[in-house]
Amino acid sequence: MKKTTILTVLLALALVLGLSSKSFAAVSIQTEETKEIFEDVHLLDNAVLNIEATQTKIKKVSHGLRKKAVFGLVPVRVYVLQLLAAHSEKLIKTEEGILKSLKEAGPVVLQITFLRDLPGSKISDAFKDGLESNKVNVKSLSPELEQVLKEISNIKEFKSNESFSIAVTWNDKKATVYLQQAGSDIKTVTGPSEFAEQLLSIWFGTPSDGKLGDLKKNLIK
Repeated sequence: MKKTTILTVLLALALVLGLSSKSFAAVSIQTEETKEIFEDVHLLDNAVLNIEATQTKIKKVSHGLRKKAVFGLVPVRVYVLQLLAAHSEKLIKTEEGILKSLKEAGPVVLQITFLRDLPGSKISDAFKDGLESNKVNVKSLSPELEQVLKEISNIKEFKSNESFSIAVTWNDKKATVYLQQAGSDIKTVTGPSEFAEQLLSIWFGTPSDGKLGDLKKNLIK
């Protein structure tokens, strides 16, 4: 009887561990590079977003360089941003139309490859500047957007040549944002679709500075 009990417990534990392993691997973002290089970064050909048993192929759309003037001096390179979308033909590639069309073209992936070492807190602060330019009150953010910025701020440092992926999916009036630093687990945030639009407005809404405006122009080509 005792042996049977121990065996039952072991089997139950194995089942739990098996299910846990599956849950950790339930979401993944796989990317495929090309031989094309832009600003020392290998450009992507496509990405595959795996959610549970569903695979979505996301195709390259555009890319651009984010520069930033530091202390009013010559702008420095910050990161390369690549945009990928599952239904790129639904994108409205205009200054005014691109942001709203991302949902129809989704899921979308933004792959950021840093060109210098930067702490996560600095990136989070820069994103707040972008939100403020789009009339988002950063002192009264939605819980979902607050969580996204917190996850980014908690990253001790983004290393040069390291990539950070932001994937967004929509389901009716809900949106889910997936955040993945290279080599780390994916962080997931789900909420009203408005919070995802606010996040994406950093790059596709009203630019917080002229250099971000230049990046947007390249992304909507």
